[in-house]
Amino acid sequence: LIYEGETRDWINAAVIFDNDEKKDWKLVVHMSHSAFLYLQCSISSMVCSVLELASCTDCSMLYHTRLYGNNYNDLAIISGNAFGELLIWHTQCPVDSDTINCTKIYPLLLRIQAHNGVIYSINFNLALKILVTTSDDRSVKFWKIQKVGSWKTFYIKPMFSCFGHTSRVMSSIIVENGGRVCVISAGEDSYVCIWNCSGDLLLKRRQQFGAPIWRLGFDKATSTLYSTSSIGNVVAYNIKNIFNRQKNRLTMVDDIDATSEFIGKLKFVNDKTIVGLSSKNRIFYMNLETISPHVEKWYLVSNFPYYKRTVLAAFDGVIATCGYKRITLHSYNVKKKNFEIIFDGVRLKGTIRAFHFLTKEHYLVSDELGNCQLLKGRKLDLDSHILLNNFGRSWTTAALLVVEKYLFLSNRKGHVMVYYRCAGKNFELKNTVKCLHGNMGSTFLKLLNINSHELHVMSGGHEPYLKYLRLRFADNSLTVLQRERVPLGWVEASPGEDLLLGFNDNHIVAWSRKHDVLVQIACGGGHRYWDYHLHNDILCIFFIKHKKVFFYRSSLCNEVNEINVQRINWHARNCNTIKLLTGHNALTPLLLSAGDDNIIKIAKLVNDNLIHCAELHSHISSVRCLETCLYKFENGLFTWLIFSVGGRSQLCINQIDEKDASACNVSELCTHKVLSTSESKICALEARLMAISIAQHTLSGIFTLYIASAEGEIRVYRWLFERPLELHLINFLDIKRCPLKMHWINSKSILLITTTNGEIYGFDQKLSKQRFQLQLHDGGINTLDIKIYGQLLHVLSGGDDENIQYTILNLDNFTVQQNTAFLGLHNAQVNAVSLQQDNESEGSQLFGYSCSVDKQIYRINLMTHQFIRVGCTCIADIKGMLLDEHQRMYFYGCGIQILRRTLFDNGYLK
Repeated sequence: LIYEGETRDWINAAVIFDNDEKKDWKLVVHMSHSAFLYLQCSISSMVCSVLELASCTDCSMLYHTRLYGNNYNDLAIISGNAFGELLIWHTQCPVDSDTINCTKIYPLLLRIQAHNGVIYSINFNLALKILVTTSDDRSVKFWKIQKVGSWKTFYIKPMFSCFGHTSRVMSSIIVENGGRVCVISAGEDSYVCIWNCSGDLLLKRRQQFGAPIWRLGFDKATSTLYSTSSIGNVVAYNIKNIFNRQKNRLTMVDDIDATSEFIGKLKFVNDKTIVGLSSKNRIFYMNLETISPHVEKWYLVSNFPYYKRTVLAAFDGVIATCGYKRITLHSYNVKKKNFEIIFDGVRLKGTIRAFHFLTKEHYLVSDELGNCQLLKGRKLDLDSHILLNNFGRSWTTAALLVVEKYLFLSNRKGHVMVYYRCAGKNFELKNTVKCLHGNMGSTFLKLLNINSHELHVMSGGHEPYLKYLRLRFADNSLTVLQRERVPLGWVEASPGEDLLLGFNDNHIVAWSRKHDVLVQIACGGGHRYWDYHLHNDILCIFFIKHKKVFFYRSSLCNEVNEINVQRINWHARNCNTIKLLTGHNALTPLLLSAGDDNIIKIAKLVNDNLIHCAELHSHISSVRCLETCLYKFENGLFTWLIFSVGGRSQLCINQIDEKDASACNVSELCTHKVLSTSESKICALEARLMAISIAQHTLSGIFTLYIASAEGEIRVYRWLFERPLELHLINFLDIKRCPLKMHWINSKSILLITTTNGEIYGFDQKLSKQRFQLQLHDGGINTLDIKIYGQLLHVLSGGDDENIQYTILNLDNFTVQQNTAFLGLHNAQVNAVSLQQDNESEGSQLFGYSCSVDKQIYRINLMTHQFIRVGCTCIADIKGMLLDEHQRMYFYGCGIQILRRTLFDNGYLK
């Protein structure tokens, strides 16, 4: 480190000038109120001197600044302020100067209203005469800029604004490749938009898995776009195809020859052939090799019997068409390129609405009257009648046959049913899950795994959730284990292990957990008839729009230069709480985290890296707090219970089964609404639940839950594992303040509660008696940690008053034996503290660690009251910290950082 200094204002831009001198170099540091320092740094003497302090006649608050120029005398400052104004000035012709103090004031050259909000980015290219600004009004604005000579004679004119983002647009860049110029913008909505110079949107893609995008970068040599997010991820994406639009091009297929006839339904027969059902109930086919910008040809299948068809289905070279009572099967001969009739006959009593290929030899068919049959063989022999519980007009929407014994069905009423083949070979209904995806039914059912005891099935529907079902063979019980929220309006198919196809508004979307959005095609909406085929990572899609057939082919593999940065599968919004579960191996614990993105994430810590294991999507609003309990340990299986609370008065209870050091399964047990119990308050008020604490009884399966809501109520409930849907209220009290933290001391049967007015309370187990009440801070107590030695309770707390408080309380008589405040360590609210004993021996020193929103980390000797700054964290908006028994320190908030405590104690991270 050559030099370290501090300014009195935010630094929002800096530039180092080209200098021939090797020992000295000059730079400008610009601050957020239109002032900057012109500095000269000497490498040999390690001294940095101020050559000039300059400012502008305008001193408004600036949110973004671009400095342009190779030397100080020709430096231009282009800024955007909080009022949406674009400001330009330069370092020539000062209106005031002070040679003694080396200060100058320069005039403002231009002030122009650019946006209806704060300007967050400015980029320009004088050679291309383009300037681009972005703002929190969600717009990207194009300007024409021209400079001939000095900046006094420059010319700037607004051209147009582009709207493609749904949140603040934080960054933009101008890129040029192969003679084509594009503008790329990114925002807090996690989307990247690519525009041409005419303002046309070339590509809109979700780039950072839902996290806000802060900055963009572009490598011209490889056409790779890089983006950074609020949680520290760096994502690369190759946009070469944007500059070469011949690849991945949407092609409109020619119409059939008839003037009044059009294709209404279509399906893939195999990877090279599609069939279409016309509006006049005729069948046409097309070979994909002929699809090009110049050659497209539909061929009529002449031997198809004529009748009104309601269903078109295809699988592995076999086509099925259905109508009133009638089914026709055709086989496609690849060598002869023609269709041969396999079956044509009557099977049901009404108009057939669904035909499912279960296997090559098993088919399921249902009509609008509720009749359903399992058919077998190419002659469609009856295998079994399927009773759909007499649901009128309830044909099937999805079907799955497992080992020819278990049959899963979803119908138009939204129910999922499981059938078992009995001794008489007929299928009998064993269980039903009602309205799994609402009233529309599942769009697909997919077998995930099966063993000797149970099987797991994934289901998708007309909602942004995947549902995971478990069927136990012993009692045929069918339960919903968990749900997973996905960034799709609804899910239509899951053709791969990590690939989903579905719709977002009027787009067909292919999405991957690993790569995020892979394909996005404007199709007009999810009601369109469409089909897909996936082979060797090449995705082909046909869809119908305005009676026209469109074809799209895309490679799902994006060729990018590998970057040696591991992706952090962290929360897209702030993380509010974390917990560690040490089961099979304390060195590789499970880390549970929850935050404002409504998700509970479960990861395993291996070699100081987090390996993503599972997620829980049971919350509908932000998660404020979670607690865990070890329920049982049998036959090497750890069973943990997760109790979590958050917005919309929601309490969720989930289960984790950790089989070994590398595998865990999660399941949702129940969800409860915890509403107000006070007569003076509106019972329907969905107040946020701020904290939860658990008291586990000696009798297995019984738990006492302490739940604190933002309206000031503390409630005590009893919950039984065997009856998860029941929640019994025992008692409640109103402390007239918003609680922030709670901690149950099991050995003393005392519940600690901190509030927004800086007080800490102590109550007995039933909340019937208050043990103590102390004023510790002048603002909310955001964090606390405790240690108990004998009858003494040691409390370390941090609050909104930016202070740290160390309190020793005698639990025999509830008197304060020591109360020490540590003032001035931090200059922002303290959200993280932790107590750490020097060693396990009696009488060893007790240390405290603290971290604030200012990111500074302090170590406090609580015996001598000496403190020292030991380092800082890179985590923005810190929410808490945790120390484990292996001297690892976890800092979390807008990201997570894991460090060794020995690095702090030895002063390596200052």
